[in-house]
Amino acid sequence: MKIEVNKKAPAFHETTILIHAPAEKVYKVLSGINNWPKWQTEVTETMLHGRATEETSFAWKAGGFKIKSRIHTANPPHEFGWTGQMLWLKAIHNWILIPQGKSTQVIVQESLEGWLARFMQKNLTNGMAQNLYELKLEAEKPD
Repeated sequence: MKIEVNKKAPAFHETTILIHAPAEKVYKVLSGINNWPKWQTEVTETMLHGRATEETSFAWKAGGFKIKSRIHTANPPHEFGWTGQMLWLKAIHNWILIPQGKSTQVIVQESLEGWLARFMQKNLTNGMAQNLYELKLEAEKPD
């Protein structure tokens, strides 16, 4: 990853899931930013400014909050990461995809820093669990 999460941030979480789909398909779902509202219940709007490559910016709305983000790592089909700014919070969000035969081990990490970030741990943990579950459902759909 070009930018690592801050594991000592006021809010940090890392979790993993096994998705029964190839890494290429999982990466395509993750990097298809303009399609996020179709499979993520918390995401209601997205606007990718170009292709999902490094240094590309995008704006999105999740949980009622507007977020401005920039892709820092786009290494298909193994790594995808971005930074984000929302009100008083700065986020670093990283996805690591490890092929395992016809399946993919997905590791997701996020750190939040800024004013009141320490109060966001429960939301971060619950949100990541929901996001992984929804990613799994979307990636495992038949083509």
